[in-house]
Amino acid sequence: MSYNPHRYHQYQLQRMLSSKEPDQDTVDSLLIQYMRGRGFTASLEAFKSESKTSDLIGDITLDAHTNVSNIINPFRREESSPSHYVEAYRKLQAWIETSIDIYRYEMQKILWPLLVHVFLDMVQKNFIHQAQKLMEANIRVFKKKHVQEITKLQQISSQADLKTNSMAKYFLKKKTKVTMSQFSHQLLFSFLEQSSFMLLLRLLNEHVQISATTRAPLSRKDIDALPKQETNQMEEEDKLNQEKFEFWGALPAENELHSIALAKGFGGILQPGISLGGGGDSSSMSSSSQQLLVAPQPMTIPPDKAVPIPDMKEREKQKRLKDLQARIKLGAPNGGGGIMPSICMYTLLNAESSTSICISRDASLVASGFGDSTVKMWNLEKARSYARSWSMEDKKKKKKAAASLSSSSSAAAAMVLDGSTSSSNSNGVGAEIDPSLMRDVKLKDNNNNNNNTTSSSSTTSSSFVGGSRRAISKQEIDGTWPLYKKLVGHRGPVFCADFSHDKEFLLTGSQDCTIRLWNTETALSLASYRGHSYPVWDVTFSPVGYYFASASLDTTARLWCTHRSYPLRLFAGHQSDVQCVRFHPNSNVIATGSLDKTVRLWDVQSGDAARLFRGHATGVRSVAMAPNGRIAASGGEDGKVFVWDLPGGRKLTVLENQHQKAIVSLDFSDDGAILACGSMDGSVSLWDVRRVQQPSGIMKPLKRYYTKSAPVSFVRFTPRNLLLAAGVYRVDHR
Repeated sequence: MSYNPHRYHQYQLQRMLSSKEPDQDTVDSLLIQYMRGRGFTASLEAFKSESKTSDLIGDITLDAHTNVSNIINPFRREESSPSHYVEAYRKLQAWIETSIDIYRYEMQKILWPLLVHVFLDMVQKNFIHQAQKLMEANIRVFKKKHVQEITKLQQISSQADLKTNSMAKYFLKKKTKVTMSQFSHQLLFSFLEQSSFMLLLRLLNEHVQISATTRAPLSRKDIDALPKQETNQMEEEDKLNQEKFEFWGALPAENELHSIALAKGFGGILQPGISLGGGGDSSSMSSSSQQLLVAPQPMTIPPDKAVPIPDMKEREKQKRLKDLQARIKLGAPNGGGGIMPSICMYTLLNAESSTSICISRDASLVASGFGDSTVKMWNLEKARSYARSWSMEDKKKKKKAAASLSSSSSAAAAMVLDGSTSSSNSNGVGAEIDPSLMRDVKLKDNNNNNNNTTSSSSTTSSSFVGGSRRAISKQEIDGTWPLYKKLVGHRGPVFCADFSHDKEFLLTGSQDCTIRLWNTETALSLASYRGHSYPVWDVTFSPVGYYFASASLDTTARLWCTHRSYPLRLFAGHQSDVQCVRFHPNSNVIATGSLDKTVRLWDVQSGDAARLFRGHATGVRSVAMAPNGRIAASGGEDGKVFVWDLPGGRKLTVLENQHQKAIVSLDFSDDGAILACGSMDGSVSLWDVRRVQQPSGIMKPLKRYYTKSAPVSFVRFTPRNLLLAAGVYRVDHR
């Protein structure tokens, strides 16, 4: 009898259809036939290459009555019958109960969430009666630990109840976390795969987050000692985010200043049409309201219930009005009614040990913390004034010194990334050089570079004074002008720094668990604040001064004031170290971001949580608050930025697919129109805040700028909307 390959393959198909599980060659042949029929040539070649499938297998042909769905359907049939749900769960339950003790106690943790999702999946498919019987049969097993959950789930009697029942919403919205050893994990999934329980595997994949650890399996005593997971946590978080909170408005003084400025034809901030209280519909934002700059809405609470705020001095009011008048209107160049901001990028060279950078709001002071526990601070305002006042009669001598300087190593530089100049705020960073050289170096760079470098100042380990070389003292040259001030006091690396709004003080946080307050004029340490039990990751001054907040590895954030050595408030609730902290514009709320992937907002007056936002897949490295006080942004380690509606307690949008590394710094422009993101991938992206509520949900940045080889660890807008950025040059960054 002659061999007929067509008959042979038809026989193989019939044998496979009648069996429960097809052999691998048959499955491969069906996939190849399907891709050929659809014309997926590239996918077909890739599949053959990776699976090493022979051409003979790929030559199988199907008759007119056979198609791929006939092969797949047997695996779908188990979900079309309620008996398959009940049988699969009971077999798994029996297998776990008969397993050896070392694995049984860990694997038992999977039975409760799996029972819940089997129950909910049966209800979704309208197997309501059978689902209720399954739950009743297991009440005795789980009643002791989950009586409240069972009571609420038994109230479900129709598919519509899945949308209204709080417990069903909780389990369908959030994955249940289960931790077990790798041994128990492999044993469990091997059983499910060998038993072809595809239904249970699907439910576990969709609704349960299993973390496999390398430790040994836990005993029953260890499991009982673990803290019980709050199954009503999601419900409580939803209630928290929907509660009405009255602290989102601006301070009365800020509202008054913007009202005065608007009357004169300038000032105002972006005030999107977002609901003022929880529970309202904040999904609508008209295009007209997006473009309108108005005075910020003040807080609607009595002054006695708010945090005591120092009165704004008349001198500060006049300076603020002057800044508002000189402020650049930012926005999308095409149809946005504004222009792109100029960016001044400060790069520290030969500073591999730098652990933090901070620039004052007016770009006159720069501070950097180092791994040797010191802080260096440069006064750019004095650097500019001394460079301009130097006598021109030594021009030849200075040019000769500048030529020699160009071959030496540099320590800091500033440049405008977008090619535009801003003479009022483009200040270089000076360090350890003679001030007479600064002007010529600046002119030389402007003439030789095509990027219109606005200012540049270089340094060496020694200086040129009057054409001769001599050693440099720690704080000054010539006994007149300190090029940088070294602040000594910490006993560990300095991880964070922040200037007060009036530049009078500098805060620094260190690995030694302390926060220090420095006077920027005298470079003296005024106070040391102790309270954290682990390193301090971030510090920030209140917009009005006096108060400041800190974030630490000890999973807490704390509120301080400058004249008390102990914290006024302790904000506890994060499950991992708090990476960043920022004040609300009215100083009555602070925002914290943590490696537990959450963003929390805290009521400064009571110390209670006001909002809790989830959504990040990785730790949160940076947060920022918009000037209107109703929008916040948070940056994650995965390069994504989430934008949040604070009054509405919800996510507005996600800014993604741009940065490849962590977003470590965020800031809104003074009018709230632009959001700047600084990333460890060496780039700065600018986003139009007016478009955060587009129906499509897809956003692209207005512009993205790249450094040569410096991760951008700091971004900040000045009151006049010049964007300052800073980073440390890394040789191996690219």
